[in-house]
Amino acid sequence: MKYQMFSVALLLAILLSLNLCHAQEKRFSFEEITLDCECPDFEWNSSSHRELKSISKSANDLEIRLDIFAKWNDRIINVISRKDGKYEGYFYHKQTETFPMYEKDSVIKYKGKWERYNFKKFQLEDINLDSVVKLLLSHQITTLPNQNEIYKKGFLSPYLLSYKMDGKTRSFRFGPPEDPMKEYPDEPVYRHYDAILKTFFSMVTPMYSQIRRDIQLKNEKEQRDTIFLRKPNAEGHAVYVDKDGEKSPYFTELTNLDYTRTDKSYLQSIKELLQYRKTPNKNISFGDLPRNWVQLHVYKGRFYVYSPSSGPQRRISLNDSTMIVQEMERSVRLMNDVQLKGKNVYQVSTTDYKGKTRSFQINLIHKSRGIAVFEDYFGKGSHALMVTIERASRFPLVTNYSPNHIEPEFVFDTPNFQELLNPEQY
Repeated sequence: MKYQMFSVALLLAILLSLNLCHAQEKRFSFEEITLDCECPDFEWNSSSHRELKSISKSANDLEIRLDIFAKWNDRIINVISRKDGKYEGYFYHKQTETFPMYEKDSVIKYKGKWERYNFKKFQLEDINLDSVVKLLLSHQITTLPNQNEIYKKGFLSPYLLSYKMDGKTRSFRFGPPEDPMKEYPDEPVYRHYDAILKTFFSMVTPMYSQIRRDIQLKNEKEQRDTIFLRKPNAEGHAVYVDKDGEKSPYFTELTNLDYTRTDKSYLQSIKELLQYRKTPNKNISFGDLPRNWVQLHVYKGRFYVYSPSSGPQRRISLNDSTMIVQEMERSVRLMNDVQLKGKNVYQVSTTDYKGKTRSFQINLIHKSRGIAVFEDYFGKGSHALMVTIERASRFPLVTNYSPNHIEPEFVFDTPNFQELLNPEQY
């Protein structure tokens, strides 16, 4: 009974110190942990995510953290620290995606160290942090076990409490305590888990509410400004015309020529293909034929380029000695010959990895816009609509935004190739 009264009194003292009567009106300032931020407390982990350094590396005399690894597109860290007798408290929040979308040239520009969302750092003010630490200690944080040591049923464990005290560090994981508390009402461990969460949440909920409101307003604005081909569902998946166009990281990926690099795999493909080269390679004249192509789509009478939910779009690169194709996998063919067969019509001959010679036509149906129909590319009578990479930015970009898992690809209209190949159309 004395213990319960002590805990309640301390929690009330913390809540009163927050001046909650103004919580709905007050806006909390924060620092954003940007890429160029000089933030010695942060480091890049092995998964190329920016995180606080391990608590074992902390220079504080005392530190308590509650890490939350939620599946609801949130990454949260609550920190209470003391150094030279001075307490400080911080609330960190970062939006996340189940499948992170990296900036497409980050490997080159930032050596892979780039994330779509930055941490926001809020300082906990007007809170008696000494009382918070006493309250957490009263809930036995130094001795509580990992929940999986006592609860053998399956459960999510998004909460990690870590502490550094008297030069020692320790941590334990646990999940939402509501169900175990109902199943085992006489087990105090789950009540301690519950009290720990409520203590931290009482301090940071106003800031978290501000973040969620900001995200909601931003999403609403984007929806007002965005043309949707498939509106967002409950998981955030949507297909839309990307208003960022060529500045979008999705467009950067779509037009990326990294697949044409002369790497080890490419050299091995060349070695295997050269066995089919019967005569010395002759100089191939491409004339006005563009070299690099990406797939083009038609929807309701308009042309679009497309960033899919999964995998790359078809890209084709014609070179002096090879044709490189990037679809689900990269393939390399020997380039045999290119011949001009008519006005803006080119015949291309290649040899594949089985030694089979294939020919197809590239019909430049709208030269100034970079649009072409590849005829017989997949076999006799087949067609593929393509656009040069140099002209791709002239067309709207449709993005299949899939933040949580792979989604079905958007179904575009089937191009009317008979009409497209009619020169009178242009």
